[in-house]
Amino acid sequence: MNKIANIIDKIVFVATTLAIAGVFYEGMELEWFAIVGVLILCMDYSFLIATVIHLINDRKSKWVRVHIFSLIILIVAIVMKILYITYPTISLVLWYFYIWFLYGIINVKSFNSNRNT
Repeated sequence: MNKIANIIDKIVFVATTLAIAGVFYEGMELEWFAIVGVLILCMDYSFLIATVIHLINDRKSKWVRVHIFSLIILIVAIVMKILYITYPTISLVLWYFYIWFLYGIINVKSFNSNRNT
């Protein structure tokens, strides 16, 4: 299960990096590109899968609190989407960077622990 978690962590980080870069590029060009929507979906769904995997895999570590927080954020986002509740644009910026920083930290931690063994 650790191997799967490590792979999905890298996928989430890459997908989030590409989504952030795509949104930034759209802002610079002031034009909508369909591929950016696909990148955002890849980021969101990989984050969802990674959160579930980490809740199972890290249930006995101190990281479980972070993943429970991520699950709560996901549930709130899904409920808001289902109920057509509008949210401020800044929340999307915070969403992208929360995922990016979290999985950046997880990947660095994983890299350091693999390097030390």
